[in-house]
Amino acid sequence: MRKRIGVFMGEVVAEYQQLALQEIFRKAAELNYDVFVFCNFGSYGDNVLYAEGEKEMIHLPDPSMLDGIIVGEDILDIEGMACALEDYLKAYAKCPIVYLRTPKEDFYSVRIEDMKIMEEVTRHFVVDHGFWDICFMMGKKEYADAQDRYCGFLNVMEEAGIPVTEHMVFEGDYWREKGKEAVDWFMEGRTEYPQAIVCSNDYMALSVCDELERRGVRVPEDVCVSGYDNIEEARFHKPSLTSAGVPLGELAGKAVEIIDNVCNGRRQERIEYMKPKLVLRKSCGCGKQEMQTDWPYLRGQIYTQVNNIKQIVFMTTDCQDAFEEEEYLRVAEKYVYNIDFDKAYLCFCDETKQEEEVCCFTENMVLKRIYTREHQTQKPEKKFLRNELLPKEILAGSEPSAFLIFSIHHKHKVYGYIAFTFSEGRWPDSFAQAYLMSFANAIEDGVMHRKVANLEEIKMVYLRDPLTGIYNRRGFEKCLRQLYEKAAKDGRYLSIVSIDMDGLKYINDHFGHAEGDEALRRLAKVMERLAGEGEVCARMGGDEFSMLLLSNDSKRHAEFERIFVHAVEEEDGRVDKPYPLHASIGVCC
Repeated sequence: MRKRIGVFMGEVVAEYQQLALQEIFRKAAELNYDVFVFCNFGSYGDNVLYAEGEKEMIHLPDPSMLDGIIVGEDILDIEGMACALEDYLKAYAKCPIVYLRTPKEDFYSVRIEDMKIMEEVTRHFVVDHGFWDICFMMGKKEYADAQDRYCGFLNVMEEAGIPVTEHMVFEGDYWREKGKEAVDWFMEGRTEYPQAIVCSNDYMALSVCDELERRGVRVPEDVCVSGYDNIEEARFHKPSLTSAGVPLGELAGKAVEIIDNVCNGRRQERIEYMKPKLVLRKSCGCGKQEMQTDWPYLRGQIYTQVNNIKQIVFMTTDCQDAFEEEEYLRVAEKYVYNIDFDKAYLCFCDETKQEEEVCCFTENMVLKRIYTREHQTQKPEKKFLRNELLPKEILAGSEPSAFLIFSIHHKHKVYGYIAFTFSEGRWPDSFAQAYLMSFANAIEDGVMHRKVANLEEIKMVYLRDPLTGIYNRRGFEKCLRQLYEKAAKDGRYLSIVSIDMDGLKYINDHFGHAEGDEALRRLAKVMERLAGEGEVCARMGGDEFSMLLLSNDSKRHAEFERIFVHAVEEEDGRVDKPYPLHASIGVCC
């Protein structure tokens, strides 16, 4: 069997993750490894249970079945996931483990010279621009790379004799949501904007640029801004963003090489370093504005985003009536082709566990569907062990394979996962997350629908007579309380009718219990035909029946006796039986 590399990484639709993973796939294929990427989409607002469901991806693979593991800890983006994953790997992994950009005492790591490049960025503003009023937007403090970049900033400020005060440093989150909060923090107690804002990554820098523009502050004329990572968006933003170019391909490929070296007994250093490069552009005033000239590509991107929004709305609508498994699988198949994959393998948790509140992947999984780019669908219904990740025959090809695996979960309840393969030029976008959430919601709705149906069935058994289908004594007593209150409130009369079927023992003894049961059912049908809206029929036991009647006329009970006797006589004449159908009746108003 071919060797396997497992990769733990979040937000794989983002540019950095895509570039890193594609290089991992290329290098792994070159060295004859299969790759399994265990993906998450990060937290969903403040929904703690959703985050727990995403975090469960940690436990999908059996680390002892992997020959190497790569971890992008700084982009897992779920509180507590990094520590939980590290503990899990320490307990169960037996293979070389490589962390990208994060130093780990117990594992290998490939690191960026974050401190040195941030010193170079800061020194550019201090020396080349002559600035002294420089603010810094750092990443999350718990990340080692965030600390290194911050130290690089502090080192240069200290060597220049520039004091760094509290409101010159803001802790961000490596994402684009805190630009306003950061600028507010920097402007606390001052009227003039800083000369420059140095940011620990491009997403935060872009959010700062956008916030400054919103306030009418020009970049770079009024404030210079720099980022880190040199993502594509930074190049074509207006203004183009000065950044530090990280050699992502080299970084990710080196992680695969480390695993291969260790697996084959070759000497390997615990830490490998990659050197970024300072890229000067318009946002610091030292470079020119880069322009996006691939207009067909841009039009395609806009169309894709608009179409994604439409498709997820349509899918959500279709899911509303998909309560049975075949129904929501049909919806899933209809919309999965909006994801640009080669093949997709849909795996559910063991079906015997589906009705329970499953919060983890089951030991046995079931391959439910295989989708192909050519819109061909297979329904293998193949059971396999979870630690295999996919059935052995799928992994038995002559060429190495790479899979992106996404959990299918509703909040913390796990229903399965889907594994995609992507050839060069194809990659998932933001539709993937919306698709998986809608799919999981449909499964959850189906489970809840079945639970409600089961509850109604239990309720029917508890309150209904199984032979006749009308209420039993419990149901009668429950309805009596409700109708009594209703009659008192509405000023109406409530009548209680007692009915005894005559000759049931004779019918049972001479013609059998099946005929006796049939006679009881026929009498119950007569009662149901005579009951008005909101009135109640019940079999109290044996040959005893009761009815509850509501009326505005106190004389209805006498009239009802006559109508009932006549209706029984008609039923007796309607069916040719060797015994009569008779019943005695008494009414209390």
